Amino acid sequence: MDYDPIRLEVFKNLLSGIAEEMGVTLCRTAFSPNIKERKDFSCALFDSA
Repeated sequence: MDYDPIRLEVFKNLLSGIAEEMGVTLCRTAFSPNIKERKDFSCALFDSA
């Protein structure tokens, strides 16, 4: 399979942006000081495979 570097970069930035938005939303809505103040969390995307 041939890899298209432009398409790879677009999807990398797309997935990075999604994870960033997940983190911002989590920080904004969290009640726990570990999440809200210390930003002690991680975000991930999973597929069904």
